[in-house]
Amino acid sequence: MYIEWSHVNKRFHDSAKVPSHRPYRMEFRLGLLDFTSTVRNGITAVLGPQGSGKTTLLRMTAGALVPDDGRITYHIGPNEVRGWSRSVAAIGNASSADELRKRIGYVPSKKRSRREWTLEESLYDIAEACGHLRPKVKVAEMMAKWGLAAHRKQLVKNLPEGVSSRYIVSQSLMAEPPIWLLDEPTESLDELGLKLLHEEIAERRHKGIILIATNDLQLAEVADYLLLMEGGSCRRLGQRRLLTAGVPDGRVSSWYNSMQTFAQVRTRFK
Repeated sequence: MYIEWSHVNKRFHDSAKVPSHRPYRMEFRLGLLDFTSTVRNGITAVLGPQGSGKTTLLRMTAGALVPDDGRITYHIGPNEVRGWSRSVAAIGNASSADELRKRIGYVPSKKRSRREWTLEESLYDIAEACGHLRPKVKVAEMMAKWGLAAHRKQLVKNLPEGVSSRYIVSQSLMAEPPIWLLDEPTESLDELGLKLLHEEIAERRHKGIILIATNDLQLAEVADYLLLMEGGSCRRLGQRRLLTAGVPDGRVSSWYNSMQTFAQVRTRFK
């Protein structure tokens, strides 16, 4: 199993008022720039400073954003290859896009939901959409596993922050996806949620692809691979143990800090 990004680009349009005869000037904010890379089974930590494109990469890989150009190819199995690109989205085949998203579990950086349903109703709806034959049983299992049963009758939009984060993580796993995308997963999680998250990552590390975009360098220690982003592009990608072998303590934090120091020096002498 692997995911391949081929020359993927994304720019965001920002309108800014300027004192001229033109009331607005269209400005662009870079998301991804000719992003080309491949990740395989296991855990890949996506690292980089703020604005490097980590969130854009995960949102696009989850099918929540459409590339301006380029293509993402998901090699899920011997007989299952799916693609995501501007042309695929333009065809408007909703069922194809939905089938792709069912193969992907996505935890966004903002872990709040405005749904007017109760937690139990919301999880049941997701379980039905995922095609579970016994959705009530699946929902009960997920609520028990993620410590949500005591909040099952509470509206999702009113859940306490830590509980809401656990709910968001649990719904991403409802379809047992072979691809799991986590954007800053430790943010807003309570102590129980952090414990359960680490257990889930350890349990799933050999079951598919896990991408973790994070500034939590301690969490990145669990990764098999490190993908370092800079300016919307892939700067480095390799096995964690090989990349960190070049720093004295062999830790991801030391390797990452050395790479950022080098980037600053390189920028200064351009």
